[in-house]
Amino acid sequence: MSALLLMNMLEKIQSRLEHLSKSERKVAEVILATPEQAIHSSIAALALEAGVSEPTVNRFCRSLETRGFPDFKLHLAQSLAHGTLYVNRNVDEDDSVESYTGKIFESAMASLDQVHHSLDMSAVNRAVDLLTQAKKSPFSASAPQRRSLTTR
Repeated sequence: MSALLLMNMLEKIQSRLEHLSKSERKVAEVILATPEQAIHSSIAALALEAGVSEPTVNRFCRSLETRGFPDFKLHLAQSLAHGTLYVNRNVDEDDSVESYTGKIFESAMASLDQVHHSLDMSAVNRAVDLLTQAKKSPFSASAPQRRSLTTR
């Protein structure tokens, strides 16, 4: 499975916006504005809302490496189920401590999840191979980790 399919569908759409045709971009904008509605829409309803033809919606879906509109909706629903929509939650000055710490942690977790899904595993594997074959491996760590590392 390609790394692109593992990427969150909303992130994938966002990253491809500038490469889409004008008509496909209209479809993308409708989906990004209301992704929950898109998973419950028919291809005809989505095409009508975006002001494009049904074949344009299918071309858009295939450009995202799905097999068409039903497969696209499945991937979009999976992305929504994995909960990455909290990334843009802003901290307000009248938020309680519990509220803003929750928002900060959710944002940090979303960022880590995004990095995890965008990693090139073959590059990570090459880096690990190079490090394990190196005679010296210079790196730094904070105090608690230093103690752990010096005992190994």
